[in-house]
Amino acid sequence: MEIGPGLAAGGDQNVDVDDQLAEMISMRDEGKIGGIGLSAVATDTVRHALPAGIACVQNPYNLLDRRFEDLLNLCTDNGTAWVPFFPLGSAFEAFPNVTDNLVVQQVAADAGITPSQAGLAWLLSHAENTFLIPGTGSIGHLEENTAVGSIQLSSSALEALDAVGADTVSLPVEPPVWPGEAG
Repeated sequence: MEIGPGLAAGGDQNVDVDDQLAEMISMRDEGKIGGIGLSAVATDTVRHALPAGIACVQNPYNLLDRRFEDLLNLCTDNGTAWVPFFPLGSAFEAFPNVTDNLVVQQVAADAGITPSQAGLAWLLSHAENTFLIPGTGSIGHLEENTAVGSIQLSSSALEALDAVGADTVSLPVEPPVWPGEAG
């Protein structure tokens, strides 16, 4: 893991990315895995790994936090699936909650959808290679999340939502210090 959140490997658990890729390529070629995915990685690592046939990249990304826009674009250009984690934010301070944003709330109200649906629909409309795996705690919430696939936001709604997180595209990507980690 190069970026948070999560626990970073230490000592002999640190394995060079090329060694990891070699093992995953071997497992894929033997039919033990179907594809190679990367998670919580920097853009340069993905660029380096693409020749191995990367099927999917999972990194933090949402309407309010688009620091990995360059990585999303790299994945889009190379036909690699993009799976944003924390698609609606999280309780971690570094990942604000999308549904708390006033523009998201207004777009949702105008469209007759929930703020969660507005944030997820924006993700799906923002990049065609996006696959969502939002969490859920109930059947109703699951149904709400599933309905997002049929929501088409208006061009004015998309424009308003695009503007909300535009300033985060150029923010530097620095691993945050997570609770319980040394600073």
